[in-house]
Amino acid sequence: MPIVFAVAVVVAALALWASARAAVTVCLLEVTGGKVEVRRGSIAPRVLADIEDVVARPTVASATLRVVRNAGRARLEIRGNLAENQKQRLRNVVGALPLAKLANGRRRR
Repeated sequence: MPIVFAVAVVVAALALWASARAAVTVCLLEVTGGKVEVRRGSIAPRVLADIEDVVARPTVASATLRVVRNAGRARLEIRGNLAENQKQRLRNVVGALPLAKLANGRRRR
């Protein structure tokens, strides 16, 4: 019985963590072959165009970009093989606008 309770607590904690993470996510972007696709949320068209420029030259084969709220500002989480200068350029693009203007966009399909 204690093992069942422990498993239930772990499952509940993971569900809470996933829910909290989704609540702070502004958008989730997938990069494949230098092309950007909005997977979740929305982002301003101007910012999306700037991100597309950064990942196009040199071409990023595969990456995941997550824009999250952090103390009223936007923070970029990057997964994938990008050069350090590309990572910095992406952080500059995301950090250039206030969070309200960054998320003020339509979902691109």
